[in-house]
Amino acid sequence: MIVRGLLVCGVLLLGGCGWLGWFGKSDEQLTLETGSSAPTEIPGSLDKPPFNDQMPIPQVIDYRGLADKEIELRLPDALSTSFGVEQIVIRKLGESRWVFLDLPTATIWPQVVLFWEENHLPVEQLDPRNGTLETAWIIGTSGNPDEIYESLTSGSAWGEQSMAQQYKFFVRVEPGVRTSSTELYIEQAERPLGGFDPDDRTDWDGKSDNPELEGKMLTTLAYYLGDRVAQGPSVSLLAAGLQESKAFLVAEPEGMVLKYKLDFDRAWATVGAALEDARISVEDLDRTSAIYYVYYSSRHDPDPGFFSKVFGGGDSKEDADPGHRFTVQLESEGEEIRVTVGVASELAASETDSLILKERLLKLIKEYST
Repeated sequence: MIVRGLLVCGVLLLGGCGWLGWFGKSDEQLTLETGSSAPTEIPGSLDKPPFNDQMPIPQVIDYRGLADKEIELRLPDALSTSFGVEQIVIRKLGESRWVFLDLPTATIWPQVVLFWEENHLPVEQLDPRNGTLETAWIIGTSGNPDEIYESLTSGSAWGEQSMAQQYKFFVRVEPGVRTSSTELYIEQAERPLGGFDPDDRTDWDGKSDNPELEGKMLTTLAYYLGDRVAQGPSVSLLAAGLQESKAFLVAEPEGMVLKYKLDFDRAWATVGAALEDARISVEDLDRTSAIYYVYYSSRHDPDPGFFSKVFGGGDSKEDADPGHRFTVQLESEGEEIRVTVGVASELAASETDSLILKERLLKLIKEYST
């Protein structure tokens, strides 16, 4: 019995060694490396039915020169994209302001609708598939934003019609730059209480009549969403189609390209903030030429551990060797902004390693874009 048990264990161990590749490559590995098998040929004496390839293999352009090479794969991207970014924050760039939420649009949309309903602000038009909401004309008093908001939600302006005006709000809920994030925009319009055509449509041009009141509504909505999200998420199936991100990577024959569906000023600020949040050293920048000059190394760690932050461990290597010098170039391309990475210093590594480093840098910028 003992001998038989030893024989069984030996067979299992030998089989495991072969499966792990200790005795060479397995048949499956060899099959994958040798490529597809030769097509089956039907003898001429038989009928040849028409053949449609149901799973065609597309032509792949190996611009990185990875064919017949073995490379070390990195760990997969984290499921969570919250790299120390606040979950809800109000952002402002120039005259534009919005609420950033590190949550998907399908989760945010139901809470946005509830905000207007719970504050007794009537909604006139609702389009969850496009992420837009428009209120009816609401009577409120004139004055500072706090007084106006109080009169809108309480209805107190009906007793002071001599100082009353009408207010209307338009809300846009859009996918954010960061994956599974949301951006909220509010536009505001106002008009006197009388002397208008009730059939006139409001033209929303992106500018509020009262920017201070717009800011008040955004701030109030942001605090409301913070409380609602803490109570537990709810999901809108109709708003689930709002998934398209404003930042995406595209593989082109010349290499990987990062594209933003933003205006140039927003894209420039987004890239700059991403480089800072990812702890990438920016040597210089040229706003006129739209170029950032940065240093990046394959050993770069954008999120050092707790002990590294406290005791400073792991910084000596990067201090001694900050990495290679790269350029991050922004260019307008239609309604999009195209971001590419170029090598600004001579790399001792091969061309393939250089392309991989540039791709990693682009992916890092995308991960930290908000």
